[in-house]
Amino acid sequence: MGEFLAEVIFTGIFESIPKLLGTIIRWCFYLGKRPFKTVFKEDWNRRVGFLAIALIISIIILIY
Repeated sequence: MGEFLAEVIFTGIFESIPKLLGTIIRWCFYLGKRPFKTVFKEDWNRRVGFLAIALIISIIILIY
C-alpha cells in the first residue's frame, strides 16, 4: 500500500512540475500577453520544463 501511494505521488510530481514550470517560462516569454490558461493547454510545456530543470541541474553541477 505504501509503495503504491509513493508511486502515485511521485508520478503526480513528475508529471505536473515540469509542465507547470514550462508553462510559467512560456507565459513569461509571451510577456503575459496570452492568458495563462491558454498557454497551459498548449503543447511543449513539459519539454520546456524538463529543459529548464536540466539546465538548472547542469549549472549547479558546473558551479560545484
